[in-house]
Amino acid sequence: MTPRVFAPINTVIGIIVYFLLVWLNESSLEWSGNPVQGWTTALIFLAGGAITGGVTGKALDFYCERVERRLIQLEREREEKERQRRERIENEIFEKKKQEIEKLEREALERKMLEREIALAEEKKWYEEHGDDDYDYEDEDED
Repeated sequence: MTPRVFAPINTVIGIIVYFLLVWLNESSLEWSGNPVQGWTTALIFLAGGAITGGVTGKALDFYCERVERRLIQLEREREEKERQRRERIENEIFEKKKQEIEKLEREALERKMLEREIALAEEKKWYEEHGDDDYDYEDEDED
């Protein structure tokens, strides 16, 4: 809220109070004549203006405080939602990376298993072709 809003509100309320005071005290007000009676009129208007200003000032202060609290609350909620959104995105990225790593590990493990199976098959084929299952390698090392 800005002072541009408060000034017209205070002015309108002051004008209304001024007219109410004049209307209610029209019979007892002295507009000319004795200087003491003129000062009484001025004091009544001053007191009315001070009371009106104080009351409207406090009311506007209360209103602005409530608006400010609401704006702060909205800002906190917006920041919390933004934080949660960032955390969710970070978690999604982390999960995708984790899944990608797990997929690569599975593929590497499958490749190793296939290579091992191929190596075992080749070894079995070699033994089948050469038939040297019982050959003693230790005797060859001694020669």
